[in-house]
Parts: sequence; C-alpha cells; structure tokens
Amino acid sequence: MPDLNARTHWIRTRKLMLLMLALWLLFAIALPLSVGPLNRIIVPYLDLPLGSFMSTHGVFIVFVIGLFWFVRRQERIDRDHFVGGEGA
Repeated sequence: MPDLNARTHWIRTRKLMLLMLALWLLFAIALPLSVGPLNRIIVPYLDLPLGSFMSTHGVFIVFVIGLFWFVRRQERIDRDHFVGGEGA
C-alpha cells in the first residue's frame, strides 16, 4: 500500500494540473471566439484586426500568468507534503 502522504500529494497535484488545463483551454478557446465585433477595428501600422491582436496576446498573457500561479501552488503542495526541498 502506498504511503498516504504520497497518495494525497499526487491527488492534489493532479487536481491542480487538471484545473490549470481546463482554465487554459477555456481562455484559448473562449477568448478568440468572443472577438468578432473588435475585428472591424484595424490596428494602425500593423494592419491587423484588433480582436485578433488582442486575443492572441491575451491568451499568451493568461498562459504566462497561469504558469507562475501553477508553480506557486505546486510549491505549496510540495511543502505541505514534505516533497522536494532546497536544490531539488
């Protein structure tokens, strides 16, 4: 039988990963679908539709912020279950 601490650590890690994946998919799909009216406005000097420009950069920004959030939460889970440590 596996250690209860290791099992709990894996369950919390898996839930965090699935939450992060769901949020990323939501933003990667929902944000580009909601930019139709903004596509009528053209960004000067780039000749790109504003909606496309904002959704592309918005998804990237959400992804980077999500990565930092994920790392902080995972470090907290590791610390709570005494996994890893300095230099690990």
